[in-house]
Formats: sequence, C-alpha cells, structure tokens
Amino acid sequence: MHPVPVPSQPFTATPAKKLVSRSTAVRKAIHFVNLRTAGRSSGNLAMNSVPKPALGSETSWREDFAVGDKDAVVIVDHGSRRQESNLMLNDFVEMFRAKTSYSIVEAAHMELAEPTIKDAFGKCVQQGASRVIVSPYFLSPGRHWKQDIPALAAEASKEHSNIPYIVTAPLGLHELMVDIMNDRIKYCLRHVAGDVDECTVCAGTGKCRLYS
Repeated sequence: MHPVPVPSQPFTATPAKKLVSRSTAVRKAIHFVNLRTAGRSSGNLAMNSVPKPALGSETSWREDFAVGDKDAVVIVDHGSRRQESNLMLNDFVEMFRAKTSYSIVEAAHMELAEPTIKDAFGKCVQQGASRVIVSPYFLSPGRHWKQDIPALAAEASKEHSNIPYIVTAPLGLHELMVDIMNDRIKYCLRHVAGDVDECTVCAGTGKCRLYS
C-alpha cells in the first residue's frame, strides 16, 4: 500500500488526564481514504464490497465510498489476555467515535478476548447498519490482515448475507504515523525529565524511565 499524501499537522501527546483533539482539517483529509482505494491496490483487501456504479453515476459512486449514517465501523485489534490492553481498544473506539461522529462504531478482538468480530458485526446489524467496514487496528499487513481477519469477517457475514462489508488496509505507512512516533518520543523524554505525567499507555506501569 502506498501512503496517501495528506496535510501534516502537529500531534500533541495525550497525557493520562487529558485528551487533545486533532484538527478538523486533518480529520477531513484522512476521512477514510482507504475505502476509496480498496480493491485497486495490492496493499488493500476488499471483500464483498459495493461495486462501482455505471458511468454517469458519479455522485452515487462517491457516496458509496464515503462513510454514511447506515455504515458501521468495526475496529479490530489482536486481543490480549491482559484486560488492560483490551480496555485500551475500547478507549480508542470511544475517541474515534467522538472525533468522526460516525453513527455506529464497535470494538472487536481477533482472538483471546471478547467481543469477537462476529459479535461486533452482529451488533452493527442490530443497530441498523447496511454496510460494515472492518478496520484492522494493526500496523503492518501481516498474516492476521491477509488471512485471519478476512476469514473471521467472512464467517461473521454468513448470518447477514444481505449486508456488504469491506476489510480495509491496516495503519501501515502513513505519514501521520511519523508524527505519532515523534510525539511519543518527545513526551516520554519530557516525562523522564519530570515535566509531565505518564501518558495513557504507560500510566501506572513505571516503565517510562531511563535505564543504565
């Protein structure tokens, strides 16, 4: 998958007691760009997705590749035996829902924890979804993205054969990931210097410190 050029914006660290909003311009710029390219790039995997309408239906085509009120987003991570890790996905989903204002957003774990992809898919349908967007909360396009998640999504869709779905690309090589990593580096160094509290990732672990 090739990175999609978008306007770069500063990204402020999220301390344990404060969530900082990302700018509206950046949010609009990355408004589910993977849906528009799914099926046209070897880096993306589209399954049972809505086909492109005939020529002359440009407006309809554009609507198909935007997130609408009847679309549902299922954000999938690996799943962990550590409950703290699973709860972090719930926090991200809440943040994602608030910042995008998408009507239906559900969390799912690929394995080791609930809700499963099947659970989340069914919950989306119960809420009136007419299309399900499965978005892997993974960094790289490894085996889980290529095989496991598509297989689990296909299994989940069997009980809802009238509902089309798509498995989007993972986070991958996106230039905003550079900002996120740089933000983490700077924030951790500030914490070591005593300027800020631990971030939400490290809160309570005591692991963010210099070793010698």
